[in-house]
Amino acid sequence: MNFYQLLQQLEDRLGYHQLPLNPGATGIRDIFDGTPLHHDWMVQLVRAIYAENSCRGLTDPAQRTETFKALAALRRQALRATTTDVELRTLVEETGEAVNEIFADSAVDSPQAASGAATGAEIIPFRTRRRRLRSSA
Repeated sequence: MNFYQLLQQLEDRLGYHQLPLNPGATGIRDIFDGTPLHHDWMVQLVRAIYAENSCRGLTDPAQRTETFKALAALRRQALRATTTDVELRTLVEETGEAVNEIFADSAVDSPQAASGAATGAEIIPFRTRRRRLRSSA
């Protein structure tokens, strides 16, 4: 997945108010369509992910390890700061969960993972069963 695709998926999970992406962005400078709710932290996050992945453009690849490295440094900084409020703390944790889900989903969708070539094992998807609630009335 590339850098911009990662941000699009983050926007889908966190919401436009947290990460308002510019659909016509051509570079890192015009990535935001508006002002994120936690502007300073979100700008730092986007720049850190971009730098840690050694991106030179929006279509450069974003890797799981580098992305988590960038997020970990900002998470540590936010959690130690005395000025961090509850909403920012929640955003930091939700961002980490979203990044984890994004890379987990992309690993399942990759041809290598789907064929079982990475582990040498067959991957069998779980089937979800819908539970029906019974009424006592």
